[in-house]
Amino acid sequence: MKLYFYIFIFVSILLNIYLFSKITIVKSGISKVTDVLKSNRSGDFNRRLHMGKRDKSLEELSTELNMLMDSFNDIIDKKQHLEKTHKQLISNISHDIRTPLTSLLGYVEVLRKEKGISAEEKEKYLEIIESKGQLLYRLIQEFFQLSKLESEDTPLRFEKHNLAEKVRDVAASFYHDIVKAQVIPEIQVPEEPVYVWGDGTSMERILQNLISNALKYGKDGGVIGIKLRQEQKKVWVDVWDCGQGIPEKDIKYIFDRLYTAEPSRNEGLRGSGLGLAITKKLIEKQGGEIFASSMPGERTVFSFYIIKSE
Repeated sequence: MKLYFYIFIFVSILLNIYLFSKITIVKSGISKVTDVLKSNRSGDFNRRLHMGKRDKSLEELSTELNMLMDSFNDIIDKKQHLEKTHKQLISNISHDIRTPLTSLLGYVEVLRKEKGISAEEKEKYLEIIESKGQLLYRLIQEFFQLSKLESEDTPLRFEKHNLAEKVRDVAASFYHDIVKAQVIPEIQVPEEPVYVWGDGTSMERILQNLISNALKYGKDGGVIGIKLRQEQKKVWVDVWDCGQGIPEKDIKYIFDRLYTAEPSRNEGLRGSGLGLAITKKLIEKQGGEIFASSMPGERTVFSFYIIKSE
C-alpha cells in the first residue's frame, strides 16, 4: 500500500513539475508576444517573435503572428511609398506647369488690358491660350497616370494578343497626322499573326506614345518607320525617325520623369519625358524592356519587347 502511495506522490511531483514548466513556457511566450506587439504599436515594425521549439502551439502562434506582422509591414511600406509618390507628384506638377501657366496668364492679361487689339491678333492670342490650356490638361493627365503606375494602383489585364495586328491598327490611326507632317511611313510588319502575352490597352498606349513622339520630333527627317521582329521568346518593335535626334549625354536620362534636354532645346527636343516615362512603366509591368539609341541627324530608334505567347 505504501508503495502505491509513494508512486502516487512521485507521479504527482513529476506532473506538477511538468505543469509548472509548461505554465512557465506559456507565460514566457505570452510575455514575448506582449513585448513584441507593444514594440510594433510604438512604431518598431521590424521586431519578430522567436519562441524556439519547446512548445509546438507557441511555435505555431509565433509563426502566424510573424506572418501577420510581415503583412502589416508590407501595408505600411506601400502606404509610405504612396505618400512619397503623391508628394513627388505635387512637387512635379507645380514645377512643370509653371511655365505654360505663366505664359497663358500673360496672354490673358494682354487681352484684358490692350483695347486696340485687332480681331486677327485677338484670334491668334486665343489660339495660343487654347494651346497652352490643352498642354496643361495633358500634363496633369499624364502626371496622374504615371503616379498610378508608380504606386502599383493600375492592374493590367493579361491576355493573348496579336501584336502585328495592333501595330498595323495603331499606325493606321495616325494616317492624317502622317499626311499633315508630310513624312513617308515605312511599316515592316508581317502579315501572319504574332502573338504576345500582355495588356491590350497598354500596348496601344505604348505604340501611340512612340509613334506620336517620332512624328513630333522626327518629322524634319521626312521619314518614320515601324518594324516588328521576333527573337526566341520575345517580340520586338522598333519605332524610328531621321530627325534631329537626341544628344549622347541625354540618352541615358530620356526615360526619367520630367527630364529635359539642355534648356535651349526644351521646345525642340523630346519634351518633359512624361510620355516616355509612362511608356517605360507600361512595358516593364508586362515583363518587357525599352531601349533608345540615336545618331543625331541620322536615325533615332526606340526599341521594346513584349514576351511572346505561343
